[in-house]
Amino acid sequence: MRIVLLVVLAVIGLTLARWLGQSPPAARIPPPADSTAAPAVPTRPQELKQFEQDLNRFMQDAATQRGRQADPP
Repeated sequence: MRIVLLVVLAVIGLTLARWLGQSPPAARIPPPADSTAAPAVPTRPQELKQFEQDLNRFMQDAATQRGRQADPP
């Protein structure tokens, strides 16, 4: 009875060691290109209007790009 328990614990231990020893799978996120960089956050209140316009343009461009990726020609 003790031998069976030792064998079961050994199998569980080896399985855990193998499972914990594996590295996580590599992320498949492509690096962002310069054209898809988000606009810089303004540091002055006067820059807020321009930032709002830049952010809206960035969001529209990103949505257009995602649309192209989802529906390739």
